[in-house]
Amino acid sequence: MTRFLIFAAMAPPLGFVVAFWVMLQVANGLAGSPNTFDVSQIMMLPTIYLVGLIPALLAGWFDHALAKRKVSYRIALTALFGYAISYLPLAVAFWIGFGHGWYVLLFGLIGAVPSAVCSWLATEGTHVTLFHHHDRIRSSGRV
Repeated sequence: MTRFLIFAAMAPPLGFVVAFWVMLQVANGLAGSPNTFDVSQIMMLPTIYLVGLIPALLAGWFDHALAKRKVSYRIALTALFGYAISYLPLAVAFWIGFGHGWYVLLFGLIGAVPSAVCSWLATEGTHVTLFHHHDRIRSSGRV
């Protein structure tokens, strides 16, 4: 259950960050265009959730199925699945002729990066601690 909550809550905003605050800025920089980074783009988050919630839950379901079967390379396979489900709607436009060039393939990163991050966060048995047990004892004055 927490896996689906992680994917539902984290994947759409991470996809937004990858698309608008990373890929768009890099593309503008390579094209010589001005930077379009704007914090007011956050107002698009409700729309981002509407568009990204179903693919995020599908990626969460796929990750859950892999985790249940204890498949190795689960994070990489979930990232590949996220790439596929975010690129497939654009593939139709590419095949029709609306998209041109190899850079259209980069749109799959909008789903791959959030899927990998959410899969990693949903991994059971990983606990992030800032201090080891021995470090806490030393910092309290007891040795």
